[in-house]
Amino acid sequence: MAFEAIALGPEDSLLDVGCGTGAAVRRAAPIVGRAVGVDLSSGMVARARELAADLPNAEFLQGDSEALPFADAEFSAVLCTTSFHHYPRPATAAREMARVLEPGGRLVVGDPCTDNPAARLINLVLRVFQRSHVSMYSSEVLRRFLEQAGLTVIGTEFLYDRGYQICQAHKVLSV
Repeated sequence: MAFEAIALGPEDSLLDVGCGTGAAVRRAAPIVGRAVGVDLSSGMVARARELAADLPNAEFLQGDSEALPFADAEFSAVLCTTSFHHYPRPATAAREMARVLEPGGRLVVGDPCTDNPAARLINLVLRVFQRSHVSMYSSEVLRRFLEQAGLTVIGTEFLYDRGYQICQAHKVLSV
């Protein structure tokens, strides 16, 4: 659902933040001019490169979501699916995603949502038992991160009784 929400076209350049093995980049590569994935894990990046070896416009880089290795306004679309809850400084990550997004560009974040009471409980358990888990956020908190990064939130869709959110935002065109 998050991938569909970004509504990619041939003129787009996509950045997938927290790309894992690169499924979204591989899916986007036939559609867009450039598809790039970034992940903190060198193992994930290596596997993503293997899986996308036949896609000339798919790129993968190791990098931190809180210090993205890209120029300002380099991408027309930024996707972040099911990784935002791993970021130690989520406000910084949101600012970085906004920074690399061109004016008028689109951002979609899909992540678990603590609007659901069961998700709040799972969040607490994961914070104790999973080293890489930082925190899931409510839809209001995620919205605030994105708005404080200078983005305009245009809507949030929910799945699993508000246990997962797909938040869509865009970067306002410069005046």
